Amino acid sequence: MAGLKPNEEIVTSAATVASVLAVFQFQAPNMADVRGAKPHNPIVHKSVKTAALTSTILVSGLALLAKSPTLFVVGGLTIAIEAWTMYHANSVHPQTGQVTVPGQYPAASQPGSGGVGPA
Repeated sequence: MAGLKPNEEIVTSAATVASVLAVFQFQAPNMADVRGAKPHNPIVHKSVKTAALTSTILVSGLALLAKSPTLFVVGGLTIAIEAWTMYHANSVHPQTGQVTVPGQYPAASQPGSGGVGPA
């Protein structure tokens, strides 16, 4: 199985990292919005999950085309780091800066749900 030369692996790994970061840039909210929102926002969670899945498919395809396990490892680490930082930011309360337990701060009532607010 012929893989890439070491100098080609470095360039291709950098391109893989850039493509993963681009997927997270376009499919997940930016970090300032995540940090300013209420903790455990399900929309943020779903968008990060979608970005991680899309990036995994992209990295797997590039690694298979290049026949390089290095691309898979570098891309996988990039996905794990990006997803973890987004999930961590989503679990921190904006006023206290502390990580919260899910359900600790109830969500705002929805209109028509019997809570406070217009029906």
